[in-house]
Amino acid sequence: MYKAVVFFDLDQTLLNDDKQVPPENVAALKALETNQILPVIATGRNYYELADIMAATGVRSAIAANGGDIFLDGDHIFQSVIGEPQLTRFLNTSAAQDIQVAMYNSEASALTGHNQLTTDNYAQVRQTPPPVKPSFYEHEAICMMLMFVPWTDAGDQIGKQFIQDFPEMTFYRNSHYTFDVVNHGISKGSGMAILLNQPSLRGLPTYAFGDGYNDIPLLQAADTGIAMGNAYPKVAAVADYQTDDYRENGIPNALAHFNLI
Repeated sequence: MYKAVVFFDLDQTLLNDDKQVPPENVAALKALETNQILPVIATGRNYYELADIMAATGVRSAIAANGGDIFLDGDHIFQSVIGEPQLTRFLNTSAAQDIQVAMYNSEASALTGHNQLTTDNYAQVRQTPPPVKPSFYEHEAICMMLMFVPWTDAGDQIGKQFIQDFPEMTFYRNSHYTFDVVNHGISKGSGMAILLNQPSLRGLPTYAFGDGYNDIPLLQAADTGIAMGNAYPKVAAVADYQTDDYRENGIPNALAHFNLI
């Protein structure tokens, strides 16, 4: 029986700058499990991208794809597939503006094409870019996309137009190169609600760590939302507590503060 659930964002939260889980965070996760507390990864990444992190930490539960894909102890319990009509319309609109898109599900991904933004994005997250397969969506379920638009005034205007034109989707500015795109209403917060509806987790106290804009629904949904010391000001503003920077033992310090380890 678990006593509580703790949710962790990855980049600039659980991971270091080398995109690895540092030893102090691995030790903290192990201590949580010893104390019968369930650690859960809550990320914009997709489940297949978490294999190395899960191997290093032993964590097997995840809110992936910003809430579009959910796993409890390795079991796939939920997926929010983007519908074909709006998916086709979105991809056609993106192609008409020469915007590249990455399409994801829990097992694989593909790009509509390469450009400098795709190159820079995957270099930043230390990943090999997915293969270019524009027809990927025709034979694979898609639960999340990345729309490659720079974080500039011009890029933000493009984002605002897509948000207006595609109300059936939710857009998160999650990097300097991309918007994350999922079904409307899908978030890390909605993923938490679905996960906590599982019989073994109902009624348990929840804690959540994050730093970015897509973490706001997660921190708001948790009983105790914890912003990293490096969090954006708007993220820190919705948190119940702000810990230290991710490079300064922010996670172990907060877990100790709340007597979780």
